[in-house]
Amino acid sequence: MSSFYKRVAAIAVPITLQNIIVMSLNLVDNLVIGQLGAVPIAAVGLITQLMFILMITTFGAAGGASIFVSQYWGKRDLVNIEKTLGHIVKITLAIGTLFFVLLFFFPGRVLSVFTTDHRVIEVGTVYARVIAPTAFMSSFSFVIAMALRTVEKAKIPMLMSAGALTVNTVGTVALVFGLGPFPELGVLGAAIATLLSRAFEMALYIFVIARKKTPVRLSLGSIVGFDLTFFKRIMKYALPVIANETFWSIGITMYAVVLARMGTDALATRNIVSTMESLGFVFFGGLASSTVVMVGTELGNNAFTQAEESARRILRLSFFISILAGMLIIVMSRVLVNLYNVDVVIRNTAVNVMLVLGIALPLKLFNAITIVGILRSGGDTRAAMLLELLCLWCIGVPLVATTGLVLNWPVLLVYIAMLPEEVIKGLLGRQRMRSKKWLKNIVD
Repeated sequence: MSSFYKRVAAIAVPITLQNIIVMSLNLVDNLVIGQLGAVPIAAVGLITQLMFILMITTFGAAGGASIFVSQYWGKRDLVNIEKTLGHIVKITLAIGTLFFVLLFFFPGRVLSVFTTDHRVIEVGTVYARVIAPTAFMSSFSFVIAMALRTVEKAKIPMLMSAGALTVNTVGTVALVFGLGPFPELGVLGAAIATLLSRAFEMALYIFVIARKKTPVRLSLGSIVGFDLTFFKRIMKYALPVIANETFWSIGITMYAVVLARMGTDALATRNIVSTMESLGFVFFGGLASSTVVMVGTELGNNAFTQAEESARRILRLSFFISILAGMLIIVMSRVLVNLYNVDVVIRNTAVNVMLVLGIALPLKLFNAITIVGILRSGGDTRAAMLLELLCLWCIGVPLVATTGLVLNWPVLLVYIAMLPEEVIKGLLGRQRMRSKKWLKNIVD
């Protein structure tokens, strides 16, 4: 194995293992809720969708920061890495406050946007109010995990996730079904377990930072302090990423809204499918982080030719991995779907949808690596934002809304209607990459 692929593996493998842990334990969590029936599946799925918007928005802020962290890491500039993190943490805590207010004070109103089923709204409200504080916890943990990965300390977030998600899974099983001394709490038990696991995870990250054994430092002064000039410099590149991820997540949520309006069965199908679809993207985080670190550090050192070659090599690697992952999704879909306590029609639909998504995975992963890993690593965040959002909002959302709500197509065909967006995005992304306009050093 060449030194290039060894370095990629050192970054990607721990993140991939972390994603497998997250996916596996979230699958168990989802299967536990699945035993309670379609209404709890739909209710928890809708709150999860709202938290998805928070996480993707946080991912945008962290992604914007990672551009600077990776290029500063190329120069081993730890002072400006901490300064970058201090400003990004302030942004993510502000975003977390907004989501806390929505989840704790207005959960019913939020859920009514997605569904008119009063049973789903009632169950979802209970779940939302308990997990509302995780809006702060998850955002903070996400940013610190990003920084650790970018400075090539990916094993630490992997271990954190293993611990926190083990707490979540054990707690969910015990509190949902009332095992041993624990009461049987159903959906409420799942919410309590989620809250405890996120608090545990945040405490672990604070402990790691306090020890000062890694290049990632974050003092109270860096969080409270504010440098307007530095902040403007970060936001020039980070704001398009935040806007990109926020409006992308809202667009993807529109898919959930359409399916929810098609009925609770369609929404339950989406929740089952989204859990299993994550199986195909367990490699995305590792490859995307590898791209940001490898390409970003090379750009920070003005090694533009080497950065471009690194990007191409990772794209080739991701293509072969995505084919294998897509095949795995297709093979495992029937086994996993049969574990859910739902109607046979929902099971068959979910299996057929997973067949389509398994086939389309190489294209989806190519687009994700191109936008999140390559274009952003060189600060080409505005082009990446326009590419992502125009394809989603001008092609994807109108097609899904029309087929699902106007033409009343079945769920499988509505999922197929999501794919033209990916085709156009792939063609435009390839063209942008070949233009070489993303090859920039933004920290000098």
